[in-house]
Amino acid sequence: MSPRGEAVENDGGWAWECDPSRLWVLGDMPAEQQGLVAAVMEGLVDLASMAIDPKDGSLYEDPSPMRLRTYEDEHLMLWYQTIPHRHRVYLKRVNL
Repeated sequence: MSPRGEAVENDGGWAWECDPSRLWVLGDMPAEQQGLVAAVMEGLVDLASMAIDPKDGSLYEDPSPMRLRTYEDEHLMLWYQTIPHRHRVYLKRVNL
């Protein structure tokens, strides 16, 4: 599987984008770490296209479906927003 990258839609028509801009969100982050962020975002996009939140389950049952969400693992923490009617997951902030 090859990485899709920012603004490249998956089979369901979903994609991720940096908001407000790639420079604002990722800045001068090294390419290796940007690759890690992209891999996580592609996974979040795939889940969102199936209406699944990795922490809370179904997006259909979420009382605030467009709220700011977080994802964290041992390598990073990121803040993102899922916008179902646009088929987009917007990356807002990253902490390494």
